[in-house]
Amino acid sequence: AGLVRMVRPWNEWLVVWGFDISVPPPVVDEDAAIAIVRNLLGMPELEVEITGTSLWGNNEAHATHLQKGRVFCAGDAIHRHPPSNGLGSNTSIQDSYNLAWKLAAVLKGRAGESLLDTYSAERAPVAKRIVERANRSSREFAGLFDALGVTDAKTEAEMIERIEERKANTPAGAAKRTALAAAMETKNYEFNAHGVELGQFYTSSAIVSEGALPEPARDRDLYYQVSTLPGSHLPHAWVGDHLNKRAMLDIAPYERFTLITGVAGSAWEAAAAAITQELGVPLEAVVIGPGREVTDLYFDWARLREVSESGALLVRPDKHICWRAEELVDDPEGALRKALTSVLSR
Repeated sequence: AGLVRMVRPWNEWLVVWGFDISVPPPVVDEDAAIAIVRNLLGMPELEVEITGTSLWGNNEAHATHLQKGRVFCAGDAIHRHPPSNGLGSNTSIQDSYNLAWKLAAVLKGRAGESLLDTYSAERAPVAKRIVERANRSSREFAGLFDALGVTDAKTEAEMIERIEERKANTPAGAAKRTALAAAMETKNYEFNAHGVELGQFYTSSAIVSEGALPEPARDRDLYYQVSTLPGSHLPHAWVGDHLNKRAMLDIAPYERFTLITGVAGSAWEAAAAAITQELGVPLEAVVIGPGREVTDLYFDWARLREVSESGALLVRPDKHICWRAEELVDDPEGALRKALTSVLSR
């Protein structure tokens, strides 16, 4: 079995072809590579230019601790897995988002050094989850091959014959179609696993925790569970109107903390300004509602925020919610100071 992935349209491609790891690795020179491409595509006369070859083995490995002293590891150094689900680059970039703002805060004297310990606490569980999911998706291809009846096919002709059996108006053909439909369902977990792709929930001292997410009503791998519970990623919603439509994710940029509230929580603005001045931490309050710079014309954000209009959400530079207030409190400045100093290990 093999796969073909486009690198640049339409003339540059990555071709992956399997080999038996129980025998010495093959020598993949230019002639061998051309033969593999032609064989995989079924085009024996195809003109092929080989730009490079390499041998690569599937990995199922993840680090449980990502830091030692002044050394931090990220990306493929801490999670190695097959390309199934397309999680590699996404997860590596998320690692950097998580670590970058923490390093900057410590180096600029805005946070205590123990903030850096939260990198492992937050990202190691993500590494474990995506490695397990990618390998599970890779193994689930076996179910497709079994359903098609090609697992033990010895020749190309035998493989084609067995695949063609699914078209037959016979009990065997019907059974093969049923088995194939069931096997295809497992591929939802490779191509539509929004819970794995978007559902990172952090637990660490850089989060003022209210506890774990409630048990999801739907499959946690397939479905992203929208929440503003501290530890969750800021949910997406469109705000504004047809003249100034903005995504909630753009309301909270990467270079600062953002405090999000509603018109009834306008007192949080003064609190944020005072705390910014006191702690020297980049923080800006955003009030969402009628007559404000950011409106919620269709109440899309109101349906997601899970706090009252006077409440507030504190969003970290990596867009994860680290604290929230259900409603406006008697001392908003004190509440915000307590939350932010806790998050920053000050």
